[in-house]
This record gives sequence, C-alpha cells and structure tokens, in this order.
Amino acid sequence: MKRSGQTRKGPRLQMRTKRSHNSNSVIRSHLITDVNPDEGKSSPSNFINNRLILATWNVLSLESSSSKLYELAQNVSRYRLDILGLTETHKPGTGVETLDNGALLINSGRSDGCRRQGVGLVLSKAVKNSLISYTPISERILTARLHSRHINLSVVVAYAPTEDADRKTKNEFYNEMGGVFDGLPGHDIKVLLGDFNAKVGRDCSLWPGRIGKESLHETMNDNGLRLIDFCTMYQLTVGGTLFQHKNIHKGTWRSPNGRTLNQIDHICISTKWSHSLLDVRTCRGADIGSDHLLVRGPMKIKLRGVKKVQESRIKTPAIEQLRDQSKVEEYCIALQNRFSTLPVDMSLDDEWAQIKTGIREASMEVLGQRPRRRKQQHLSQRTKDLIAERSKKHIDIPIP
Repeated sequence: MKRSGQTRKGPRLQMRTKRSHNSNSVIRSHLITDVNPDEGKSSPSNFINNRLILATWNVLSLESSSSKLYELAQNVSRYRLDILGLTETHKPGTGVETLDNGALLINSGRSDGCRRQGVGLVLSKAVKNSLISYTPISERILTARLHSRHINLSVVVAYAPTEDADRKTKNEFYNEMGGVFDGLPGHDIKVLLGDFNAKVGRDCSLWPGRIGKESLHETMNDNGLRLIDFCTMYQLTVGGTLFQHKNIHKGTWRSPNGRTLNQIDHICISTKWSHSLLDVRTCRGADIGSDHLLVRGPMKIKLRGVKKVQESRIKTPAIEQLRDQSKVEEYCIALQNRFSTLPVDMSLDDEWAQIKTGIREASMEVLGQRPRRRKQQHLSQRTKDLIAERSKKHIDIPIP
C-alpha cells in the first residue's frame, strides 16, 4: 500500500526521454509581453528545479470585484501555485493582466459581453517566463503551451456543462475539446484542468490507466462517463483518483448546508507521464468566496525559462514640479537660454528637431525624471481584515 502522496514509480525515470525534435523552436506568441518572441530555446536563462504545482479552482466570478483578484493573488502565493486553472471567472472577452504578486492572469470569456462561464489561467511570476503561447478558444476552453527541459507542456483549462444540461450542449463541448486536443503537438505532455461536473467511480478494472481506486464516489454520473471516455480517447489519467486521502481532502464541491460533498473538479495528465504527478488533494484553507475547494497537485518536471525582453524605459520629465512657481521661473530661463543659441538659417524640419531637443533637455535638467509609480492597492485595511476573518470561518465549516 502506497503512502499518501507517494508515486508509483520514480519520476526521474520518466524524465529520461529522447529530446523533442521541436526543442529549438522559436517562441510564436506575440501576445505576451513577458516573453521575447524572437528568443529561441537555445539560450535558457533559468530552470525551475522545484516541483511544479498544478491546481484548478472554480472561483464563482472574478468580475467587478477587486477584492477577488486580491484574494486570488494571496492564495497563489500562499499555496505556491505555479499553474492554476480557473473556471467560472465571469470575465467577458479575452486578455491578460498582472496580479499584485507578479503572476500573470490569462482570461477567455464570452465575446457578447455576457458575464457568464469564462475560464482563466494563472501563471506564477517564475513560470510565466516559460510561456510559449496561449489560445483563448471559447468561454469554456483555454489552452497554453510552456517550455520544459525535455518536452513541452500543453495545458488545457475547461469548464464543462452541468449534469442537468441537455445532451446537445454536452456533445458540443466535448467535440470542441476533442478538436483542441487534436491540434496539440503529439509529443507534448498534456494537462487538463477544470470543473467537469463529473463524478468518477472506483472501478479501475473497467478503465485501466484512466482512473485509480481512490475516487470519492463509487459510481459515476453521465458527465463522469463522458470524461472517462474522453480520457480513454486521448490517453489521460484522472489524478484525483490515484492517491489515498481522507474524504474531506477528496471532495471539491460542497452544498450550502455542508452535508453533501462531491468530487467534480479534476486534474488530468497524460498517462505516460502520470508517474510524475506526486499527489492531488484539496486545500480547505483556500478561500475566495466559492463553494468549490482549491484542488492542488505537485508535479515533478523542470520548466525552462527564457530571457525577458529588456525594454528601455522612456524617460518622462516630472511635469508636476511646475506647480511650484520657483520651478516655473527656472524652467522658463532654461528654455530661453537654449532657444537663444539656435542657428537662424535652418530648414523647417531641422528647426523643429532642435526645438524638441531643447525642450526635452531643459525639462530633464530642471524638473528631473518622473519616478516610477508602483501599483496602488484599492483595498482598505478593514477590507483585508474582513477577508482574513472570513477565511478563518471558512476553515471552521464542518465537512462530512
């Protein structure tokens, strides 16, 4: 019997694989400013030698609430999450933004502006430099690809329809997700994160290599059967069924009255690399105002970072210094001195260039360079205290 969190086979044996023929490919993303699109993999700047922490979380909306983004950044740092798949973000449109802790949030929402569904991906400050590209597919599916030392990592975040949804909606979702997996590089490690509303059973003899014996549920529902069929087609393993834990550390959703606990959020990984997944369990202490629990799973893999783009900052004069009347007089004198030395016989273009240069130099000389402004927190200390108090009460809620 394996101990909780113990792998079935040494992950280092799985890492000894032939190097990918595509290992020297150039970064193709031009959307992420944190990655140099002209830098290849031939000159890595660092390796992430520690365990890579995967996670998935149904956050029940990140829209119209700065406190939610604050809580998200706090939990990413507290649980040292490297790759976090988010579902039900309710953020319309697509885009990226940087959280307070330096992590990168990628969003994929609805194009009609409706604040429903929505998925996202959070990459930690260290891991975001390994990002090759990302693709917002729809409000239910998002993909990203990251550099690794031996073989690249393809991450898919998905939010499946509920169990009560009609058959057509479910078929459309899995057909769309199947098309996404068909388009992924075949040699990549595939990781599937998200809320699938799927209860997976324990009968691993019927589904060898897809599930283990440690599922919370004895039988599976319709969504669970669809997920297992999908994992069978694309050679994936449901990580939450492999490791022995108490039931309170398996359940990912609890009812409002606290009496029902379901395991419906999952971390799935390519079966060939399932031995690199060291553990999967829920974190009861994580709180973001959701009825879903954070699902966390460490993975033994080394990501390869690339050098950041070294962009020169544009020097901007501190024009707010002109509020001081003494600075105004000094500034006017500096401009007069520079304009008095300008040649008379010049073309219009040369004269305009000299004027711009004179104004810029006089401004930097008298006013100085504007200091870099740090991002200001929009939350008061009282709000942060209330968030901390709610987190304590969240831990004390009894779970069956």
